[in-house]
Amino acid sequence: MRSKNAAFLALLQGDALDLVALVEIARATTPLRYALDTEARVWNGLTFEPTAGTFGEIQESAEREVPSLQMVLQNADGVLGPLCHPDTGGEDLRGRRVTIRQAARSMLTGATPADLVIEWTLFVNAYSFVGRDAVAFDLGVFPAEAIRVPDRTLQGLRCRWLYKGAHCGYVGDLLTCDKTREDCRRHFEDEPLRFGGFPTAADARALRVG
Repeated sequence: MRSKNAAFLALLQGDALDLVALVEIARATTPLRYALDTEARVWNGLTFEPTAGTFGEIQESAEREVPSLQMVLQNADGVLGPLCHPDTGGEDLRGRRVTIRQAARSMLTGATPADLVIEWTLFVNAYSFVGRDAVAFDLGVFPAEAIRVPDRTLQGLRCRWLYKGAHCGYVGDLLTCDKTREDCRRHFEDEPLRFGGFPTAADARALRVG
């Protein structure tokens, strides 16, 4: 990882943090650039317009879903909302790259600007909502519109679900599960199985042999 400016690192380790978030959303035309601040900020020769906004906590389920983050930007002035839809003169931002930088307000200029920020790159996976007051973006670590990742791996005789997790759904008193279909029947007597494997996959492989 590229080393950071020593003064910037010292500021991060101290108690007097004075950071501002700089958000850049790529588009086919000019990128959208916002500073979550009360005034415009300039970094690396680029101007980031002031706006209000928040970031949620990074979410990742026990079932190994791809990490995601919600970003909310204000739309009280009615500017951002139309930019998110082609039929209102904007463009669909889903799949677009979002670069989030944390910078010290007192250190926004320098010979090597990249050394003065902490940077994350994410992508817009979806809009949570586009309202009169705000636009909420669901961000992920890859462009979901362009890359398809299978939700489940093809495991034949073993269940993939986390025991007693959301997909498993077991809420009884048994403490363990050996991940087999037979043990799943023991857990879900007289109920539909929630087995997370693909038993016929092993049969299909056997048919292809020879």
